[in-house]
Amino acid sequence: MEKRVYWLKSSVVRSDELLEGIIESATDAIIAIDEEHKIILFNPAAEKIFGYQVEEALGKDLSILLPEKVASKHFSFIKEFLKTGDSPVIGKVLEGVARRKNGEDFPIEISRSATKIDDHWIFTAIVRDVTQEKEMERRLLESEKLAAVGIAASRIVHDIKNPLIAIGGFVFSLLKKESSEEKRQKLELILREIKCLEKLLSDISEFAKPLKLEIKEADLTTVCQEAIEIYRPRLEEEGIEIELIAPEKPVKVFLDEARLKEVLFNMFQNALEAMSATGNGKLTVEIVPREQTVQIIIRDTGPGIPEHVLKQLFTPFFTTKKKGTGLGLSISHKIIEAHGGKIKARNYEHGAEFTIELPYRPG
Repeated sequence: MEKRVYWLKSSVVRSDELLEGIIESATDAIIAIDEEHKIILFNPAAEKIFGYQVEEALGKDLSILLPEKVASKHFSFIKEFLKTGDSPVIGKVLEGVARRKNGEDFPIEISRSATKIDDHWIFTAIVRDVTQEKEMERRLLESEKLAAVGIAASRIVHDIKNPLIAIGGFVFSLLKKESSEEKRQKLELILREIKCLEKLLSDISEFAKPLKLEIKEADLTTVCQEAIEIYRPRLEEEGIEIELIAPEKPVKVFLDEARLKEVLFNMFQNALEAMSATGNGKLTVEIVPREQTVQIIIRDTGPGIPEHVLKQLFTPFFTTKKKGTGLGLSISHKIIEAHGGKIKARNYEHGAEFTIELPYRPG
């Protein structure tokens, strides 16, 4: 059978130069492995996407680029292909998960191919990092979901607020006239519960309405310092120490000071509640300037956040507190995103850590 030729032979460009140029200039990662699962090709785009230099990757097992579960499945797929000469993933574009050198897992689109050279199989993958696309999808779905929640929330507030005000007024009137201590206690209990409901309605209303930011240039260190001084007495009452770690030079950021303080107060309150069980602890607020953004890292020495809670932490109305509304962190998330920033949470060895990342100027 005559061998087909897929490029025009030329005296100017040799086939090996053509292939090398394509591999080096490709924007997607091109990675090839041998039958032993060892990396034998790692192009510049792969270096950029995965964080390894070519010298670090060549000759290594492909598992350095994959989470543990994915690596074991991939190795099984190679063994099965070598036995049968067939695989359901060859020739298809599929979604998957890969791992960077720094340990971060990220979403990918991958297409695989296999070719036999000198009686040995070579497996090639073209890998595209789809982190940004997935983040855009997530934000779009979240904005649609939040818009629907906002409409429902507005109606709830409208339908409940007026009757609740009337009930509160009647209870307060009865409380002034009642002489029986037992009945007074019951009325005071009703009044406290009404105030809790009013707080819930206030949070729902805040969550539902569009954010209007008053952006101006401010020194982030000063903003954090002011928030800390306002909250310090409440923390010290519980035996909790608070420390600010900041650069010596001012960190100028365009932001809404009042809104950012609202987020910080929410973070401080959560940390306070997490550490109050032990009666002491330390809260650290660190400002870390970066090239394009600045981070505010808030760490506590509490028990940390359970994994199942971490996944839903910023979901509206999700709470583990007996009297929480489940909107504090959702509103904080909304405020930071309105600044063009990000907020995320994780556990570290001594407790929980929240990272707020802000651009120096909202886009």
